Amino acid sequence: MDNIYDFPHYYEIAFSYRDIPQEVDVMEQAIAHYSHIPVKTVMELACGNSPHMLELVSRGYEYHGLDLSPTMIKFAQEKAQTHNFEAHFHLADLVNFQLEEPLDFLYIMLGSLYVGNTEGLLNHFRSVEKALKPGGLYFLDWCVDFSPLDNVQDSWVMRRDKITVTTQYSTRLFHAADQLYQENITLTVKDQGRQHRLAHSGLRRAIFPQEFILASTKLHNFEFIGWWDNWDWQAPLQEGQGRAEITRPITILRRL
Repeated sequence: MDNIYDFPHYYEIAFSYRDIPQEVDVMEQAIAHYSHIPVKTVMELACGNSPHMLELVSRGYEYHGLDLSPTMIKFAQEKAQTHNFEAHFHLADLVNFQLEEPLDFLYIMLGSLYVGNTEGLLNHFRSVEKALKPGGLYFLDWCVDFSPLDNVQDSWVMRRDKITVTTQYSTRLFHAADQLYQENITLTVKDQGRQHRLAHSGLRRAIFPQEFILASTKLHNFEFIGWWDNWDWQAPLQEGQGRAEITRPITILRRL
């Protein structure tokens, strides 16, 4: 079965349920309230098809994207070229990467902080620390796990240009002591009467709230600003505020 990351167009359709302008609004609100520096340069880690790129560039930001997949990088580059603007791309692993110059704002979406172990998590924060200017923000979407990832199951259908993509997502516990879960994503694509099945299966380490704070603020030079449920500033996940279900939490760190 083909890999989902080798078909960026179908991948883009599968995850097109997001309201991109609204999400960029939230990122700009975070910058306005919490950044200690003006923001002109932004970078998405694990950028994939760079879904926020067009919106960010239209608002005057210089966009950088980092990803491990040459196919995804090429797709995003062609998108930028089609719209006649310059963007900057880096083919690298988010666990260990280095930029020529630090940037003003870094972000990562849809739980894409894939690390295999604690060393990988610490190396990631070390890389981000070097890549972000002091006073700048690191904005994370769905990267902190407020509940175990065991037996998560979800599915949805998206359509565009007579193409239908059905996504099935699931996780199961792989190794409890190492906080490792097996993640499975399957895309069933119907395009011009033909059906394709694409898949991804891999191990991901869960990142729980207090170890996230420990790794970022005690072992690296970040200040914890806060976390909020479902991109909603009115839904802070503060101590003593229990919630039955937490969906797409955002987390903000500031580089010291």
